[in-house]
Amino acid sequence: MPMKTIIFILSAVALLFSDPIIEVPYSRIENAFNSNDAAVIVSIGKEKILLKIMDKEGGYNHTQAELILKDFFTKNANGQFSFTFKGQESEDGVFCMGLYVTKSEKYKISFQFKKMKTSYQFESLTIVLEKK
Repeated sequence: MPMKTIIFILSAVALLFSDPIIEVPYSRIENAFNSNDAAVIVSIGKEKILLKIMDKEGGYNHTQAELILKDFFTKNANGQFSFTFKGQESEDGVFCMGLYVTKSEKYKISFQFKKMKTSYQFESLTIVLEKK
């Protein structure tokens, strides 16, 4: 067998078993909040998401979570979101926080991510009105 073929096979096997770099999708979340895209935000969550959004709190599937988040965006449209804290990424997960600011209100946003096999997915999302 030619040396090039052996090197190719070894490289392919190494790539197959290598651990891909898995990162928290911060920019996707920022973009989705800034465009009020509840579907994208929820798609980054686990199958069951713990939500606390204003007066609604509980464990929801994606369809329910999306409806609740859409309702929040309908009432609080066109805000600006940015992260204020990004925790240390680990095997257990990561906690991060941000602010969503509308013309009249400011909301604290927090996520608890869990590291899955191929990505970080959030387990919980909390949105609370910041006290003035």
